[in-house]
Amino acid sequence: MVLFAILVSGSYPIGAYIANDIDPIALTFIRFLLASVLLAVFLWQKNMFLREYFKRPWRYFLLGGSFSFYFIFMFEALKTASPISTSSIFTMMPFLAVCLDRAVFGLKTKSNIVFYLLVGAAGALVIVFQGSLANLIYLNLSYGELVFFLGTISHAAYAVFMPKLRSGEPAVFISFAVMASASILILLIFPNRIVQTNWADLGWDMYLCIAYLAIFASIFSFTLLTFASSHLASGQLTAYTFSTPFWVTVFQVAVFGQELLAYLIVGGVMIFFSLVMLLWRAQPRAEPKPQTV
Repeated sequence: MVLFAILVSGSYPIGAYIANDIDPIALTFIRFLLASVLLAVFLWQKNMFLREYFKRPWRYFLLGGSFSFYFIFMFEALKTASPISTSSIFTMMPFLAVCLDRAVFGLKTKSNIVFYLLVGAAGALVIVFQGSLANLIYLNLSYGELVFFLGTISHAAYAVFMPKLRSGEPAVFISFAVMASASILILLIFPNRIVQTNWADLGWDMYLCIAYLAIFASIFSFTLLTFASSHLASGQLTAYTFSTPFWVTVFQVAVFGQELLAYLIVGGVMIFFSLVMLLWRAQPRAEPKPQTV
């Protein structure tokens, strides 16, 4: 999950770089399509297309739809919101995952874990509202930050439902099925947005960014998240995302010369504390009782 956080972190500055040059829906479609094709070739060579893996295909469309919403909202948000603020909002996902686990499946989380998640969420709020109490009171959020918060809820739903819907399929196959299903859904719902995109006019730098998003931020991150979801409870699983703002900030400071302001440091310390405590208290995911989904 540490590697997952690093790979995902690259999506924010890269997404901000290309967000205003390509439609978010078209970008999400092409990254999923490219990743699906590459994974299909790998699975075919390894003879991993087994009939039993295709049972209850609706599972993949449900999960694919969840992840599609997250990435579409992410690229839409990065048109106006900064990579650091969006990555900080992403750290609220563990708390949202715990809430969804409780609301949908009735799973309880230890009070100390909830406390650490709240500290991390508070650190994210410090960064998002730029350390200003007035901004918090008046909910002075930008359009992009609000959109990305909705996307983060969608991502939390993926982390919660994945272990419930998985039936022993390999993580790499799940990644393929989810992204292929997402590609189909986007094509069926938004065909005009994809066709109207002038793919020939995109520069080589755009395609390099798309390749990173498809290979590293999609294939590898999906596979890592799927594997980890079977070994960690959703709260602890998504706690690793708390390191995402750190990696994004490092990239922004080192590459783009972002000034390291006081509120970034304060919020970052709170998030780091939550990460350390959650990993220290982390326990393997309890084996769920057999059930028909």
